[in-house]
Amino acid sequence: LGANVLWAGDWRRAYDYGDPKAEAMAVHETAGLIDVSTLGKLILRGPDAGEFLDRLYPNRFSNLKPGRIRYGVIASDAGRIMDDGTICRLDDDTFYVTTTSSGAGAVYEWFGWWLADWNLDLRMTDVTQALSAVNLAGPRAREIMGKLTDLDCSAEGFTYLDGKQAHVGGVPCLILRIGFVGELGYEIHCPSAQGQHLWDALMEAGADVGLRPFGLEPQRLLRLQKLHILIGQDTDSESTPFGAAMPWIVKLDKDQDFIGKWALERAAGEDLETALVGIKLSNGHVPTEGAVVLPDGEGPVGQVTSARYSPQLGGVIGMAWVPASLAKDGSSVTISDAGKRYQAEVVTAPFYDPEGEVLRS
Repeated sequence: LGANVLWAGDWRRAYDYGDPKAEAMAVHETAGLIDVSTLGKLILRGPDAGEFLDRLYPNRFSNLKPGRIRYGVIASDAGRIMDDGTICRLDDDTFYVTTTSSGAGAVYEWFGWWLADWNLDLRMTDVTQALSAVNLAGPRAREIMGKLTDLDCSAEGFTYLDGKQAHVGGVPCLILRIGFVGELGYEIHCPSAQGQHLWDALMEAGADVGLRPFGLEPQRLLRLQKLHILIGQDTDSESTPFGAAMPWIVKLDKDQDFIGKWALERAAGEDLETALVGIKLSNGHVPTEGAVVLPDGEGPVGQVTSARYSPQLGGVIGMAWVPASLAKDGSSVTISDAGKRYQAEVVTAPFYDPEGEVLRS
C-alpha cells in the first residue's frame, strides 16, 4: 500500500503511508487501520492463572470478570517498570496477555522464570507469531465492524474494556475494545494465516467511509495526545509507576504478595524527585526527544521523552520528566534544545478527550 517501512526494534514495520498527519486526522474524523501483529501475546490457562498474574503485577487480575480487560504494568523486583499491556479474561481459567512489541521476549522469559519456581497449576503458551492483530479505530469503526460481524457492536452491547470472541469477515477473532490511540477502537486478533484476509476485508468494508491505513508515526502522535506512555521511551530503568503518573495501578492493599511490593511500599512513602508530565509549547518549536529540562535556568533536572506537532490540537505537545514540585497544571519549565531555550507549560491530564468520553463512546 506504499508504506514507508523502517526498522522498529527487531521488526520491519510501516512507519507511515506517505502522510502521517493526514493518517492521524483520518483516525479522528473517519477511521484508520494499523497492523499491531508485533505485540507480544501469551495465553495463561489453569485454575491458578489469576493468582499467577496477581503475583506478577502490582494490580489485581484474579477478580477480573470473564469477558473484561484490564491494563497492567509489570514491575521488577526493584519496583521499576519493565513492560505494560492488556490482560483479557477469556473464561474462569484462561487469560490472554499482551505485551509491548519490544518486550515480548523478555516478558515470556520473566513469566517462565517464575512459573518454574512457583508450584502453581497453569500452563503458558506464547502465541506472538501464531496470531496477527490489527487496530481499527475512529468514529466510523463501529459502522465498519457492523458490515463484517454478527456481533452486537453497539455502545451498550460492546462496552469499553470488553473482550469478545466472534467471526469478523469470516475469520474467528478475539476482539478487544481498547483505545491506545484515543478513539473508539477495536483491537482484533486472529490466526496469522488469515491476517491478510482480515486486513483486506476491513479495508474493503471501510472504503466508502474513508478508512485508510496508518503507521507507527501517526500512532505515536495519537497516543501522545492521550498521554499514553511508551515503555522504554517515556520510561527508563529507574522509572516507577509512581513517577510515571500511575500510582493508581499499584495495589499495596491486596492480600497477594507480588513482585516488587517491598520496593514499591518504600517508594510510596518517599517524595518523588522527578515526575512524568505532559507539556505544551506555544511557539511552534518541536523539541528534540531527549532535550534537557532546566526549570530554574540551571540544571539539568529532567528531559523531554516525546514531542510532536498535533494538527488535531493545533499546537506542539509532549511528555517530559520534570522536578516533582513542578508536576502540576500551569507550571512553567525551560527546555534547552539545540543551543536555544524554550518555555513549556506543564499539563497533567490528557490533551485530547481528557474525560475519556470519545474512548468510551
